[in-house]
Amino acid sequence: MPRRAPRSWIVVVSAFLVAGTSALATTAATGIEPRLPGAIPDSAFHPVTLVAPAPPAAPAATSSPSDPTRGSTSEDSALRDPRQPTPPSARANPSLPTPRAIVVAGAPRTSNSIAGTASWYCRAGWSPCTIGHPDHSGIDAYAAAGPALRAAIGPSWHGTIVLVDGLRVKLIDWCQCHKGEPSEKLLDLYYDVFARTGSRVTVRW
Repeated sequence: MPRRAPRSWIVVVSAFLVAGTSALATTAATGIEPRLPGAIPDSAFHPVTLVAPAPPAAPAATSSPSDPTRGSTSEDSALRDPRQPTPPSARANPSLPTPRAIVVAGAPRTSNSIAGTASWYCRAGWSPCTIGHPDHSGIDAYAAAGPALRAAIGPSWHGTIVLVDGLRVKLIDWCQCHKGEPSEKLLDLYYDVFARTGSRVTVRW
């Protein structure tokens, strides 16, 4: 039969364990208690000198209000003003000889006349002609009648031979000739006739 430990020894060991546990608990509780921060000595503070940053460098080229194109490139100019840098070429305007009146011998007597402005068409390499009446090497005396001339002659105007500053001209076509506008034309002459009469003409029939 095994021997039992004396009761007094058990009591001593138990007392020791209780005392050790209390000491550990006290130490742990003391370790997590907050502590007040200590005062910072004056020697810990030092003066600080602030250095201002350098100003940004000026751009290489800037434009001024008085000269909006200064410092800009051709691309900038194109975006600012998309118009063509140079005007388009002017429409061909050939020089014409000094107009001179042409009197056709044996011309019939006339009783009607109208004066106005004439334009021209049908010149080889420059403008088209009326179908069936091309520009030949000689004088092609044809014309397209404008609104005022057609109204003055009447419904039978087509095919009528009129005198334009004394030159016999056959009306083979019609033209709108800027009807109702300040630039309205009396008739549109073949270039061969216009070169001899000019733009201010008198038509008789």
